[in-house]
Amino acid sequence: MSEYEKQPNNTNNNSDILSKMPSFKKWREKLAKKGEASPEENKQFDAFVDFFKRDNDIKKYLVELSPKEQELYGDGVIEYSDRLYDGIRDISRNMAVIMHNFYQSDTLEQRLEQIKTDVVEAGANQEKLKQVYQNDFIAMAPDFSDSVRKEAIGYYYRKDLSGVEKKTKSINEMLHLIHSSIVNDETILQSLPVLKSNDGEYDNQIKLYGTEASRNPVAEEIFNILKDGNEAYTDIVSLPNRTLMMVRDRGHALTMDIGKDVKSGKYFIDYFVPKICNVDKVNKLPGVRQVKKKEGVDQVRESTTGTFSIEKESDVAKAVVDFIDMVPTDDDMPYIQNLKKSAD
Repeated sequence: MSEYEKQPNNTNNNSDILSKMPSFKKWREKLAKKGEASPEENKQFDAFVDFFKRDNDIKKYLVELSPKEQELYGDGVIEYSDRLYDGIRDISRNMAVIMHNFYQSDTLEQRLEQIKTDVVEAGANQEKLKQVYQNDFIAMAPDFSDSVRKEAIGYYYRKDLSGVEKKTKSINEMLHLIHSSIVNDETILQSLPVLKSNDGEYDNQIKLYGTEASRNPVAEEIFNILKDGNEAYTDIVSLPNRTLMMVRDRGHALTMDIGKDVKSGKYFIDYFVPKICNVDKVNKLPGVRQVKKKEGVDQVRESTTGTFSIEKESDVAKAVVDFIDMVPTDDDMPYIQNLKKSAD
């Protein structure tokens, strides 16, 4: 049985329905906003942009800290030990800022301190340093991403990441958890300054977030296409060469990260579908990680991801909107389809 939606014969579905309803007071406050963004929203946006910079810096560190051939012998081992220690110090400083702004966690802070200790205790031991780099810096357990996907979901009232935090061993896993939790949190996206809104009813509100300096043509065009015809609450965040989106009620809360590859000029769309409303339709999505169909089994608690690319910038917005239309909704769930067939 789905944790997101209960089927009609479930007598406990009131809590699910209420959990999805927005705060009427907050909604009215947002609709009433006029003029420029508040200082708090601008500060939040600066922190949001800063997160992606630090996130990228840490990823570069993880690659650059791989031991070089000459660092595995003789005096090179001592140099690598020093370099790895400097690396964990720099990573910890970046992580501290990210966690202060968006993800408070004593568990992850303690793990970072333990990794620092592991580096020190490895000393100039070649094998121990290699193990520390592999296990503490870059490892990703096979089931870790699945654990994150089950909890880091937009509009999910039972979200509890504490269990995932306890499983987190490496910096790579920490970064994946924090990144997923931020981009799949509707409260963070909706705390950013609003550039444009279609001023529709709540269920089909379309919001474009950002600042004048962060405007990009892809985000603007997606907003312009969706503003008059979309039927789902959609958040679009405009960043330089990057657009983030969350679309409510498409796969529960579809999220997309639309980025431009500077070298090739291509646009890559990474997406996360947190709820499998219809396996057959999900498996037709471009670049999807295929979901194995289980006959007679409710698979809505499963999720999937995918990536596809677009060659020309002028084609991106339409491709994204067409993709959104392909992602199944609750109306596509098998038992709903069967009810409709019975009614006909």
